[in-house]
Amino acid sequence: MLAVFEKELGEDKEVVRKYLFKAKGNYEHISPLFIEKSLHRFKHLISKDLIKALLRIPKYKLNSTMHEENSSFFKNDKTVQLFNRYATYNGSSPFKSPAMLNMIQHLELNEGVFLPKNGMVQIARSLYELAVKQGAIFNFNEKVLSITTDNNTIKGIKSSKREEDFDVVVSNMDVSFTYEKLLSKEIERPKKTLNQERSSSAIVFYWGIKKTFPALDVHNMFFSKNYKDEFSKLFETKTLSEDPSIYLHITSKEKKEDAPSGKENWFVMINAPINEGQDWEKLVGEAKKSILTKLSHQLKTDIASLIEEEFIMDPVFIEEKYSGAKGSIYGNASNNKYAAFYRHPNFSKTVKGLYFAGVTVHPGGGIPLALNSAKIAFECYKEDSR
Repeated sequence: MLAVFEKELGEDKEVVRKYLFKAKGNYEHISPLFIEKSLHRFKHLISKDLIKALLRIPKYKLNSTMHEENSSFFKNDKTVQLFNRYATYNGSSPFKSPAMLNMIQHLELNEGVFLPKNGMVQIARSLYELAVKQGAIFNFNEKVLSITTDNNTIKGIKSSKREEDFDVVVSNMDVSFTYEKLLSKEIERPKKTLNQERSSSAIVFYWGIKKTFPALDVHNMFFSKNYKDEFSKLFETKTLSEDPSIYLHITSKEKKEDAPSGKENWFVMINAPINEGQDWEKLVGEAKKSILTKLSHQLKTDIASLIEEEFIMDPVFIEEKYSGAKGSIYGNASNNKYAAFYRHPNFSKTVKGLYFAGVTVHPGGGIPLALNSAKIAFECYKEDSR
């Protein structure tokens, strides 16, 4: 990998090595505190790990953005753009998010990328099977309508089929929607937390392509020529760039059974603004046209003529299907250095017995962090039940 940076992008591979080594160090010092523990219970943080993390404060570049730090390390704008990409891993802008988030690169470039044997759904299936072995009971196709409380204490839940009494409820619904749709209006809301800037959303085209492309791999990026303009449109004017960065994922490159012989399964994604009433039919149509034009040009093939199957996911779909408020994927964006501290805690400060998990609460977005949120919520519950 270092050789590629040197040969293709003209970077000094020792500079790249130094950059990734720093990302590793930052991650290893921050993870035990900010990812694996609750930020909202001070006694969770008191340890030798805290002292070690505090001693590294100058290396975190707390007053710099991701883009500023990346620009100071690398001489090729394309290298900077490549490393800036990691801000989108939690729905943020590299021109606003803190440089500390550059530690995300450690997991992907130092540790490596993994694909579950049966696809991403295998993670959920494995958790389900483990829970069943522990005695958990699952009730599918049964919508929870409300979380019931009495005198700011959990009483239970009401579903589309029945009411059940519980001492403890854990919600992994978007925390904003938990307050808005499931809890009584009388429950006090943490307005400052819930009013933070939302993370970006996405438009995804799932295409069945009747051809194979040897030039493509499992993960493929086609970058915008004007990255700053793309993020300005996403977060400021709430629209799409005319030249969006495109992520193209093809699992059949690695797992041949994921597509028929001689064909490929394309997951084509661009970042999108949150849903604030835009004309999404128009925006999705424009996005599809831009994507097809760009990919057809790069691959020297008319991609539109190769699409056999299509399914489209946009911010409205994400909001309705997955309960992501305004179509946001990760809850709050990390577009300022205090964003991590504004994430909702994994427990309610006003309702006894109510806990939270998922990408919209601490520690943040992405599958590893979402799994950690459940671990933290459980630790808080154990502590409260003593």
